[in-house]
Amino acid sequence: MKEILKKTFEGLRGLLSGMALTFRYLVHPDKVITQQYPENRAQLKLPPRARSRIELIKDEQNGVYRCTACGLCVRACPNNSIEVIRDRDPVTQKAKLNKFIYHFERCTICGLCVDACRSEALRMGQQFETAVYDSAQLTIILNKDSKPAGEEPASERKTASTPSETEAAPRPPSVSAAAIQPTPAPSSPAA
Repeated sequence: MKEILKKTFEGLRGLLSGMALTFRYLVHPDKVITQQYPENRAQLKLPPRARSRIELIKDEQNGVYRCTACGLCVRACPNNSIEVIRDRDPVTQKAKLNKFIYHFERCTICGLCVDACRSEALRMGQQFETAVYDSAQLTIILNKDSKPAGEEPASERKTASTPSETEAAPRPPSVSAAAIQPTPAPSSPAA
């Protein structure tokens, strides 16, 4: 009996403390920390530790991406969200970044790739509106504005008509369920 009264009292105390907090916010609306989204998009401020999709960082002095194509981020990623395609520099014979492909549809936004990067070439972005109708738009080439080896300048390249053509990596053709037919079981010979 004593235990039941103790639990009831603790429950009531928790309920009253929550109601007191709600009443305080009702009386002092300037203390409310909830942001009215999407009405306040222009002045919306995310916390500094908020995480979204990863971003590739450029060096401020020369405008080149910091990524050295070492592949540590690829090995650190638990679900293969990152592909680093590298080339060899013909002069130094060191690996250099050709394409950095990010599969956001697979990403859990854990940040292990950012922690593993020795050259500090990755960071967690602040963009949080990432909903799309086509999942192919979630496969993104993060260094698409840089000029990989053997590619013509951006001024000579023809532009794609839709964003999914520029951002999406090629996907294998899908197989429809109607194309998969079950194989008939072999009939046993009559004895």
